[in-house]
Amino acid sequence: MKDKKKFEIVAESTSAKKMFDLLKQHLPDVLITDIMMAEMDGYELSVKVKQEIPSIKILALSMSEDGFMITKMIEQAKIDGYIPKASGKQELVNAIESIINGNEYFATQILDLYESYKKIKNESAAYNLTARELQIIDCMIQHLSNKEIATKFFISERTVETHRKNIFRKTNTKGVGTLVEFVKKHKLLG
Repeated sequence: MKDKKKFEIVAESTSAKKMFDLLKQHLPDVLITDIMMAEMDGYELSVKVKQEIPSIKILALSMSEDGFMITKMIEQAKIDGYIPKASGKQELVNAIESIINGNEYFATQILDLYESYKKIKNESAAYNLTARELQIIDCMIQHLSNKEIATKFFISERTVETHRKNIFRKTNTKGVGTLVEFVKKHKLLG
């Protein structure tokens, strides 16, 4: 006697644009998407699916622990679940079942990062720092170069330079050393 499969995979693609076309053809119950994909990222795909095929539930997977992206996926893309790629098979099954049953499923560490990032975002509002500027500050504290920051966030080095100038102006600091002191004093990065 063969075991029945619990789920059926109806389409696969590493291209978000191709996946969107496949979703329209197959109309699955759940889309499992990576955050990082070719041509269009998982965020853009999720937003497009929620706008054009709202019946499809979305479960995001990511190796990234980027509070900014987690927040965008939850608040703006309105995904139904989010788990780390390192999650075990059972957590993946639990997440899919929960979403199919009309619930949301967010791994504990994802919710912790989301709550932590929301707190940081609220505290930084007093200094008029944007979410992207907070990301740049975090990278600056890690001593990443402008080029490394630009590559990490898919922006130009010139944009990074502009962010750095705005950060120093808004925090009234002159360099990374005084910025680190400011961040610690005001507990901006947890």
